[in-house]
Amino acid sequence: MQGSAQEETSTGHYTIAIQPIVNAQLHHVADELLYRGDFSAGTAAVFDDVQATARACAVAIYEIGLDKLCGQRKLFINASGEWLLNPDLDGLPKEQIVVEVLEDTAVSDALLTALRQLKTQGYTLALDDFELTDANRSLLALADIIKFDISTGLPKALIQRLYQDGYTLLAERVETYEEFEQCKALGFSLFQGYFYQRPQVQTTKTQRHSTSRANQMQLLAQLYSDKVRLPALSTLIARDPYLLNAVFKRANSAGKASQRPAYKLMDCIHIIGLKELRTLVSIVMLAGNNPASKINLTSGLTRAFACEALAEQRGLDEEEGFIAGLFSHMPVILGIDLDAMLQELPLSQTIHQALTLRQGRLGRLLTDIEASEQGSTSSDVPAELMLQAAAEARALMDTHIS
Repeated sequence: MQGSAQEETSTGHYTIAIQPIVNAQLHHVADELLYRGDFSAGTAAVFDDVQATARACAVAIYEIGLDKLCGQRKLFINASGEWLLNPDLDGLPKEQIVVEVLEDTAVSDALLTALRQLKTQGYTLALDDFELTDANRSLLALADIIKFDISTGLPKALIQRLYQDGYTLLAERVETYEEFEQCKALGFSLFQGYFYQRPQVQTTKTQRHSTSRANQMQLLAQLYSDKVRLPALSTLIARDPYLLNAVFKRANSAGKASQRPAYKLMDCIHIIGLKELRTLVSIVMLAGNNPASKINLTSGLTRAFACEALAEQRGLDEEEGFIAGLFSHMPVILGIDLDAMLQELPLSQTIHQALTLRQGRLGRLLTDIEASEQGSTSSDVPAELMLQAAAEARALMDTHIS
């Protein structure tokens, strides 16, 4: 469990801690990933669950690297409902990650669908600080590991039933050897707590000064385009030292690398693949101050696909249409000012004028699409075009969940 919500200043000094998880023979078999607002923090100060998980994953996977952090051991990560529903965050290394559903996660049909998809992909699912209720009963059918915070008591009847049903039981906050023995006698096979080791804060030398929102937005436009151009992706990644370092580390990690190390960026991109590259970029963006929500991103993609289709009908550059549509919605997606965004964004004059003044043929196209979004009907923008764009956006998001 990460911790309670409270205010935190964004200093960029955040890091992680890991706490060992041991088996009944006291062998160190897994670790839980914990977010820390700074190096001296003894506990988490979480004001945004999604951002905290994004930052923790960025440090663990792309800065330190799982090889160095935990070797071949499993790594438990805390996942809120919003995190689980985010379509760009399912490319984490499934062979090593245990997705830990937080105890306050609201259960919905959408959440259950997302968890089923994660299970289908091969992820291990754990339920954190479990207390059985009518609301969360449906989660049991999807869980592999059930965690109990023993400091709040031991519901022995429930524990016995889950043990008999074949679940792996993990006792959390085990403070003494006597508690360890008591839990082992009840059927627990995994244990975590001060009796073995306190969380260990990890240090990283990676500098985080370089992350450019403009560069990341261009990357998103490329990554979500139907016509992904790897040379353009390579150029954008090379401009951002943080992303560049993350890509090389991930491509050369034990879980990805071939027999020969990858020294070229294009080779690294091929090794990682577009799906995980979307995940990596999204995690880096979410590790900043402006998390992009699924709803806003879907709306932005709908506009982008609509602009792309209308550009084709009107004989305009389709890629410029897609980029204009997506970037016109970026202030909403990322919570930033359009003028500030454009100051560091090297866009063509055509796209710039379309975004700021709605001038030119591309500007008129964008105006027409925005009017259609507000319910205006026009023979120039058929209703079918908008419906098809929305379907494409939803399909793209669903594809990245599956």
